[in-house]
Formats: sequence, C-alpha cells, structure tokens
Amino acid sequence: KEIIMFQRDTLAVRVLAGTNMFFSGVGAIAEYFTRDPRKLEFAQAYEAELRKVLDALGWDDVVLYKRIYSRGFIFAMPTEFDLTFAGCKIFSIVFDRVAAQFNQEPEPDYAEDIDYLDYVISRERYIALREIYDEAKSRSLNLYVDAETLCIGSGKGAYITSIDDLDFDKVPWDNIYEIPSVMVTGTNGKTTTVRLTSFISRHAGKVVGYCSTDWVMIDGEVVSEGDLSGPNGNRTVMQNPKVDVAVLEVARGGIVKRGLATSNVGGAVVMNVSEDHLGVNGIDSVADLALAKFTVQQAVRPGGHNVVNLDDELSHSFIDDLPRSKAFFFFFLAESELLNHLKDPEDYACFVQDGAFYVYRHGEKQHIAAIDDVDLTYKGLAKHNIENVLAAICLSLELGRSYAEITAGLLAFKNDENNQGRFNLFDVKGSKILVDYGHNLASVDNMLKFARSIAKPSSKITVLLGFSGDRKFMIESISSSVMKHQIDYVILKMFTSHLRGAVVGELAGLLRENLLKKGFPAENILATVEQETEALDLVLSRLGEDNIYIMLCQDDAAKVIETIKNYK
Repeated sequence: KEIIMFQRDTLAVRVLAGTNMFFSGVGAIAEYFTRDPRKLEFAQAYEAELRKVLDALGWDDVVLYKRIYSRGFIFAMPTEFDLTFAGCKIFSIVFDRVAAQFNQEPEPDYAEDIDYLDYVISRERYIALREIYDEAKSRSLNLYVDAETLCIGSGKGAYITSIDDLDFDKVPWDNIYEIPSVMVTGTNGKTTTVRLTSFISRHAGKVVGYCSTDWVMIDGEVVSEGDLSGPNGNRTVMQNPKVDVAVLEVARGGIVKRGLATSNVGGAVVMNVSEDHLGVNGIDSVADLALAKFTVQQAVRPGGHNVVNLDDELSHSFIDDLPRSKAFFFFFLAESELLNHLKDPEDYACFVQDGAFYVYRHGEKQHIAAIDDVDLTYKGLAKHNIENVLAAICLSLELGRSYAEITAGLLAFKNDENNQGRFNLFDVKGSKILVDYGHNLASVDNMLKFARSIAKPSSKITVLLGFSGDRKFMIESISSSVMKHQIDYVILKMFTSHLRGAVVGELAGLLRENLLKKGFPAENILATVEQETEALDLVLSRLGEDNIYIMLCQDDAAKVIETIKNYK
C-alpha cells in the first residue's frame, strides 16, 4: 500500500498577529513539516498553485514569503487586518490541492474552491475594523481584537469597545495613548531582566504589568500562570486598564509562529543569541535564530531606543540596520571604544567601570550603583547577572525612570525573594544549593562555571541535568561543559513533559551515553529521576561540608525552593 507523505497532520496554519520575521503587519503563515525527498518539488508546486489561487481571488499584488529548512518549509503573506483568517483558509485549500497531486488522489474542484474562498473573504470583510487598524498603525498605537472587544492603545491609555459596535468617527483618537513599555527577548536572561526591570518601576510607585515564561503579574499579583511569553501574555498585560508601565517577555516560539501581538513599544532588547531550539519553525542555525529574535527591534516606535548588547557577537551584525536611536550595554568592552558606537545624539550606553554600573548619556557619565551592592550579582561573581542588570538599567530609562529611581530599585531587589527559580543560592549546613532554570547550553555552562568559581579545592560539585525533546543537539556540548568544569557528580532527569518529539527517557539516556564516552565515571552518575523533588531528596541525603549542588529546575522550582527553606 502506498504511503501518503503529504497530509493535513503535517500542516500548521496560523494568524500572524503583527510584526514578524518576514514583514511588518498582520497576515497568515503556514508551516509544513516533512522530510520527504520531494520537499523542494512540493514547495515549488505549492507556490505556483498559491499564486494561481491568489490571482483568481484578485489578490494578485500580495507579496509571498517563503523559507525552506531542514524539517519542512514555511510560506507567509500579509493581509488586510480583517482578512487574516481568510489568508489561513487560502493556505489550507492550496495545501489540499497540491497534496492531492503528489499523493495521486483526485484533485478538488478548482471552481468550487475559488467560490468557497470568495465566500470566506466576503464573510470576514469588515471595512470599519480595517480602517481603525490602519489609523492606529499610522499613529503608532497598538490594536488588539478578540471575538467581543477591540482595544486601541494600552494600559491606562487604552480605548476599549465592543467589536460589534465599531464606528471610526466615534473613536476618541486624541485621548488614546501608549503607556511606557519595553520588550525583552534572547536566549538567556529574559525572565530575570523582566523581573528586575519591573521591580525597579514598581519600587518607584508605578502600577506595573509584566508577562514571562512563568505568569502574568499585574501590580504585584499573579493573574494568570503558565508560559505567557507569547501573544496572549502580551495582550493580557497591555489591555489591563490599571497598568501604567508594561514589561513584556517575548520568546522565540511566539515570534516565529504568530509574530508580535504588540508592535509598538518604547524600547526592545535582544539579551543574547546562542544555540537553542534549532531545527524547528524555520530555524536551522544560530544566525536564523538571531534574525528571528531581532524582530522585536522592529517594534520600537519613534522616539524609543533599540537596546543592544555589545558583548554579544551576533548582535553586532544587526546594529547598522536598526531603525531607531540605540542604547548600548557592555561588560567586557573597553570604555575607550564607547564613543565609536554613539553616532546619534540620542544614543547612550550603560557599562561597568571600577566595580560600578554607569550610564553615559548626552555627554555626561552617571554613577548608578556599585556591583557589590546589587544582590543579583553575588558580589560580582555572577557575571551573567551583571549583563542582566545592565540591560534592566537601559530598559528602565526607556520606561521613564530617573537615575535615582533606578539606583533605589537595584539596591532593594533581593534575588531569592524577587527572582524565584533564577539563580537562587542557599547555604544549607555548610554546603551551597543553587536553583536555576538552566535549560540550554549557555545557561547550563554559566551555572557550572559559577559553581567552579566559588568552589574550594575540597568541594564536590553535583548537578541535576535534564532537557526537553527539542534539545537533542545540545547533548554533546552539555557533556563537554560537565567535563570542562570538572563536575564531580551528575543526576539525570527523565522528562515526562516537554517531550517535543522525544520519548520518555530518551534524552537522559543520550546524555548518560555521551558522558561515559567522554570518560565521566559511571559510578558518579548518581541516579536517573522523574521528578526534580526526587533529585532534591537525594541531594539532601548527601550534604557535605563545602559541597555545591546545582538544581536545574524547569518544572518544580517553587517546591524545590520551599523544601530547601524548610530544611534549613
């Protein structure tokens, strides 16, 4: 029996909610997952059929975007704001037509398909909504819409009305505005930077809304839990009428799958870019990943700043193409190189000198705080968190905070209290337990490097390691990091969630095999556990003087931390 290689279950069609990897604005995106050797041939046939259908619908001026990658191919196209769903339907219909050709099945009736799509377009067409969206875009205002409501602007400056009662002439345009807002993405440091930036503004008396991989928090209260670093989390924050400052974490997945729901912010930063999530959603290389993450910089409205990490090599290649004035931050770059980057009168920089954080702006250098006085830096030993502080200073300036407010917020921020699950260090009966989210190569390497930097000659270091199914490509590098930093013991975590294409225990097995191949002693792999709390029980039973235990927790960090505190 012939195996049909091109089927609907290999198809993902989505609305693009805003600025995305391909263009600025809304539209539709279709991703096809296949390793069929006819992949390129299918993509070419799909493009030809898509253009034929678009011409028949009178959409002949639509620009098509495509990307062929290792696991499939992607097509995207801009649409009018009211016709994004129609765009998705077009992608789906065309797929069915081309799949029938390749699967040697009867091809759907062409005239019937065109008639159906004409019907969908007529049902979706909403000219008043389109005109309002276009006007909002021309004013650099965000617009959010769902089945019942329309929101223009954000937070305390938003105008919210019923979707069924739209009237362009009734919109109070002059009273609508955008609250100060910033966007944060990158491979590592996103959540810590978001939490610190939010804390600084809240400490200054502002009502802050922020979204992250953990929750949406409004004015210090969690209103929704889960990974909310995508469009839904953004909307929840920006549509809340209490909020007067917004800090938005934006993860790779949301950017590449749905674009940016919020396309107008005061500032945006790409913290760093390193190997992660490769081989999915059109991302085959670190360069592809950087291109996706730098989408956020296109969302900065006039008057705002593109915030750039000069210590991140990949970020340098994007500087000249960034559309706004720039705010640079760096830890390792020499101050003498600073002026080479400040080319616009509104450009500024945040950096470290003589053990303190400084801002150079408008020709003046401002002292912010001593590194040792900022709890997050662990007396300067947590160098990755120094980078996060530098970014948070820049973002806070974009949110309108004064130097004095930034200093006060930095000094008041206590990592174990205000940044749970991210670099929390506990002293337990003469040993140290470090709890962190570490889930990719850069973050794991940072934790192992830090542990080795504070270890005494007699200290033994134990690490809990476990990864989601889409991180198989990291196994070799993670094993090398364990050997490089002379880690003494390893506990393996067998993921039962976040499998993402792997089977239960697969990555733990691969990691064990790779460690042994590199010469790691089999007896020093202490256990393979299903739960992070199970690993902690093992750690607590093995506590030794001056030893260091690294708990990399993606599921039960809160429970692990509570147990450690109670044990103390």
